[in-house]
Amino acid sequence: MITRIVAFALHQRFEWLRRRPQWRGRITRYAGPSTLLAVSVLLLFFDFGVRVLATNDETRFPMLARDILARGDWLLPRLGGLPHLNKPPLYAWLVALAAWPGGAVTQSSALWPSLVAAVGVMIATSWIGWRLWNRGIGLTAGFIVLTTHGVLTLARAPMPDMMLCFVITAAMAAFVAAEFSGRRLMLAVFYVLLGVGFWTKGLAALLGLATVVVFTLRPVRGWPGRRLALPAGLLLVALMIAPWFVLSATSGRGRFLREIVMTDWLLWYLPIGQWRWHVITEPIAQTLSILLPWSPLLPFAVVSAVGMEAKTRARNAALLLVWLGVVFVLVGASTQQRMRYYLPLCPPAALLVALWYHQLTLRHRKVLGMATAALVVAGLMVWQTADDARHNALTNLRALDPSTVKVDTPIYAVDVPELVLAFYLDRPVVALRTYAASASDGPIPPTGYFAVADRVLPQWLGHRLVVTIATGVVNGQGFSVLAPESPSRMQR
Repeated sequence: MITRIVAFALHQRFEWLRRRPQWRGRITRYAGPSTLLAVSVLLLFFDFGVRVLATNDETRFPMLARDILARGDWLLPRLGGLPHLNKPPLYAWLVALAAWPGGAVTQSSALWPSLVAAVGVMIATSWIGWRLWNRGIGLTAGFIVLTTHGVLTLARAPMPDMMLCFVITAAMAAFVAAEFSGRRLMLAVFYVLLGVGFWTKGLAALLGLATVVVFTLRPVRGWPGRRLALPAGLLLVALMIAPWFVLSATSGRGRFLREIVMTDWLLWYLPIGQWRWHVITEPIAQTLSILLPWSPLLPFAVVSAVGMEAKTRARNAALLLVWLGVVFVLVGASTQQRMRYYLPLCPPAALLVALWYHQLTLRHRKVLGMATAALVVAGLMVWQTADDARHNALTNLRALDPSTVKVDTPIYAVDVPELVLAFYLDRPVVALRTYAASASDGPIPPTGYFAVADRVLPQWLGHRLVVTIATGVVNGQGFSVLAPESPSRMQR
């Protein structure tokens, strides 16, 4: 009886759709985006919160968010009692807001801003491809950018890089609307997004501005200053970031100009130092790594886009080539080389690969593409599960459990990531950088427990009256917990 009722209901449903072709058209239209969004949620959230945060970079903003929730100071969150001025606080705000309903910043809640930003990168990339060419290219580009090594891994890291990538990609989408659809008002949106990008990660947001300036450097069509409304746009960005500059300069005084503006913002990026071959090889290696598994296809996609630009001169492909080239050159020329810095390469690279794929004339191209997509999704889920297990096995902090160290006794970290210890122990951990192992080597450390990295442990065991009470590991680096007196005396 129930089977007959279900069959009758399904028959009536399909009969209703058959009689209303407009609904069939709507379902067909939204089937692709809905499927892509479902795949995005599956890939990004299937192992939600499993991965251990194992570096100071990964725990810095969760710790700032904890300080915001604990003290209520949203403007100047602190680390170790000092205002954190190296980066604007927007990402810490987002982590705090994500953790607010649960009341605590945890390994899981800290991921929400990056995961949502990864979905935003996929949507913005797909929209650009859809607007510049067609629906198919947009959906393909969205899938490719989602499954790059960079987006898939950094979506699980509570760092501002994924949010910055989303803001830059959204800003490029606003520029596409202004440049290729004649919607000049979207230029204001472009500059607002650059301001948001600055509040996310400082000067790195200017990658978007550099891209559009280089793209519009064609005197025959007008100089960038006029076409981009550059003076008004830069004024808008300046007004957006001025409050943080004033607040940081007031609270940090000379330290802000010396350590933040000069060192972290200028010298950090400028290619200063002795020239070596790694200046060329490192950017290439980082690019190929962050774009896996699609990086082998990028050279073919670039050559195809260059040929298309030469034939059509429609400037669509030129925008992607300029976007890719500007980001690669500026990030590759900086003195600091880290894979996550190359994350803004993923959207233009995904669009170029998608464009190349749709130019192929292979038989059964769609079937081959769907099979490849299914294999990529399955392979990434298997790889991510195995990589999470391998990664988590490299960190074990049971050596600092309350059963081993007293709660009311300070903990000091020596060449061990103190923010990781502080995050998981939920107690202050002070990094020792000026204290030496003995009085003859420098100031004697204060009384407490010391988490000392194994690579510097011999210096401590050979000069001070300490005893090893436990051992642990952080991100594959072993450490020992030392007490300056015997455990029995420490318990008195």
